[in-house]
Amino acid sequence: MKISFLAIGDELTGGRVQDANGKYLADKLSLFGLDMKFMMMAGDNEEDMVQAFDFLAQTSDAIVISGGLGPTPDDLTIEVFARYSGRELVFDAATMERIKARFSMRGIEMPQTNRKQAMIPAGARIIDNPAGTAPGIEAEFKGRRWFFLPGVPREFRKMTNDAIMPRLSELSSQQKAVVSKTLRIYGIPESAIAERLQKINFDPVLKIAYLPEFPEISLRLSAGLPDKSRAEQIVSQAAELAKAQLSEYVFSDDDEPLELVVGKLLRANKMTLVTAESCTGGLVAKRITDIAGSSDYFLGGFIAYANQLKIKELEVNEQMLAQKSAVSEEVAVAMAKGARKRTGADLAISITGIAGPTGGTPEKPVGTVYMAVEDGKGVWKQKFQFVPWGREVVRSLTAETALEIIRRRILGLRMPGEKW
Repeated sequence: MKISFLAIGDELTGGRVQDANGKYLADKLSLFGLDMKFMMMAGDNEEDMVQAFDFLAQTSDAIVISGGLGPTPDDLTIEVFARYSGRELVFDAATMERIKARFSMRGIEMPQTNRKQAMIPAGARIIDNPAGTAPGIEAEFKGRRWFFLPGVPREFRKMTNDAIMPRLSELSSQQKAVVSKTLRIYGIPESAIAERLQKINFDPVLKIAYLPEFPEISLRLSAGLPDKSRAEQIVSQAAELAKAQLSEYVFSDDDEPLELVVGKLLRANKMTLVTAESCTGGLVAKRITDIAGSSDYFLGGFIAYANQLKIKELEVNEQMLAQKSAVSEEVAVAMAKGARKRTGADLAISITGIAGPTGGTPEKPVGTVYMAVEDGKGVWKQKFQFVPWGREVVRSLTAETALEIIRRRILGLRMPGEKW
């Protein structure tokens, strides 16, 4: 079955917003053993939409379209498709009542412009939208299945999971049980991963997909067979072989984010954590607290950006700070010790560096970062020189590496060196 995706919106074709829905759909399709044929974008105008419709009607069996279902004048998707397919737009009273009910729940009177969202192409099937006002639509035209969903990612994902994937699976002629497992990896480049995996004779049925999501790499292992138990066996064996080759670089074999893995380790070892951050501005603490229940092991963090806060809150020696500068091994160690002393945490990690784009020197260029860990077993410290590809890149790499350092410290693994 050939499935394609079309995102509609001037904000997408103009580069102001990045489409997230196509990637989400492609990921879901792969889990069901289905493939994406084409992924396209079109602006909020009839000519572009019709050209995209024509192309996809010639190349695809099912087309999933997101965007342009709102109540404003530039939301034209349903109107254009109705004209394209020669259908009348008919008012659907039940849809109107659902829209009114959503506004009523919020204590707001429904604007009349939302009436537009209850106009449905004749003969189309309505797909419920539990997260928004715009209903989805399924229609058949030119022997193809057309699915129209809102462009809001939260609504698109909910409807994709609840309605679209079951429907596409039903329409697909494939009768396979698809089993997959995702390994999440950090600290080794994609080319080195591929080189190590070449040493393994995987089952020919196995599919391997590299999914780089900076700064990590995910490795999806999947197999589709009529016999589900056999597919599970192939994927499980492949995962063990891959982990043996990639060793400590695999931080999860269950598609879990690094902050969740770190949290589980802290909880299992009955340890508490405190952070002392400078150049990351609290990014490590933010990621840790993204996980529900992190208060079980995370005491809090210091964002000691200015020198006076390093001195006052973390008891960094003022004279040493003046002599060595804020971006130094000595200050990183002092920050970690100060944070642990002030809070009584079992483990403290500190970060100080130059995120850029200014502030670098020949001796300490942009991307220079020092980190230290104090956990009562001694102090670990290290200088990193991250590639200065922009401020957010340096901060993101720093936060990811800090979480990886915590994981490795708890597990007693080899700690990272300067070149990452």
